[in-house]
Amino acid sequence: MRVSSNMIHNTSFDAITKHQNDILRIQEQLSSGKKVNRPSDDPVGITQIHRLTQTMNTIDQYAKNGVYAKSQLVLEETAITNTVDALQRVRELAVQMSTDTYNEDQRKQTASEVQQLMLHVKSIMNQKNSDGEHMFAGNNVRDLPFVDDPANPGFLTYIGNLDVADGGKPEANFGGRFVKIGFDVTNELKPDDEFNMSRVRITDTGSKVFGMDITNPGATLEKAGEKAGIVSENGIPNDPAAIDGNVYNVMRVMYERLMVGDRPGDDVLESLQQSITNMSENLASIGGRQNRIETQYDAGETFKMALTERRMTIEEKDLVEGISEFTVKQNALQMAQQVFQRVQQMSLFDYLR
Repeated sequence: MRVSSNMIHNTSFDAITKHQNDILRIQEQLSSGKKVNRPSDDPVGITQIHRLTQTMNTIDQYAKNGVYAKSQLVLEETAITNTVDALQRVRELAVQMSTDTYNEDQRKQTASEVQQLMLHVKSIMNQKNSDGEHMFAGNNVRDLPFVDDPANPGFLTYIGNLDVADGGKPEANFGGRFVKIGFDVTNELKPDDEFNMSRVRITDTGSKVFGMDITNPGATLEKAGEKAGIVSENGIPNDPAAIDGNVYNVMRVMYERLMVGDRPGDDVLESLQQSITNMSENLASIGGRQNRIETQYDAGETFKMALTERRMTIEEKDLVEGISEFTVKQNALQMAQQVFQRVQQMSLFDYLR
């Protein structure tokens, strides 16, 4: 094979160019700290990096969802706690007014304090969050949860319990709202977060939180009909069996009895205690959901650490290895340049001088 001077020059130039490109590539890797800076560096690796990054971003979004969910649950927890405090005060008054120590005038005076507590509890039942959404209206956050009961003036009823003719919206969804805080085990959505741990309920319907007997509203107040003087603001006798079973209405019955000088009654005492117990159970449920958010967050962070280590293995450049490789390539470039210089002196023209 005939080796021409042109071939020698081209081969030398190719070797020098290759070593220069290698040095530039390693220099870029050392500068960025990454061995994969563009898809051409590692087509398979860059695909894995994108998938890992996407999964990690999803985990971060779940963490943000958890922060939002927890803030809503803390707000609900505070509202229910304030209601429990008010009911405990009302129950203390009910116990006091049930004894012979207090006369009719004193009971009438106590009714004014009960009325103030009623207004306080009513404002909580229709409370809004920072976004202007009703906290206890389920999915219908723009609708007032507790409205005046057209069948019992002076009392409240949950809007989801009303017929269409009375302003109800049975076609609307009054269920709780959920936030996704983790990966789904399956793609099938469940209506209850107890069966789908990837979602957490951030709202509870008012009938669940402030009601006493969901299956038969007002059942605990049936004895109220035996008391004389229980009339509405319009002077119309109330039907106790039809009264919506919520904490405000229990306080309302107690208020009206005190206003006529009567004792609160055992049924009111039992209803108040049941209401406190029911709301305490709701508080426990909220606490459990907050703990689940923390658990999901910890699990997500642990998973994210594993993904980060995996991505680092694929993407990041080892500095010690990179510096060693840079030194080797630099020596190779110098050697190629020296060889080219020697080869140039092997031309026939050099011998003809």
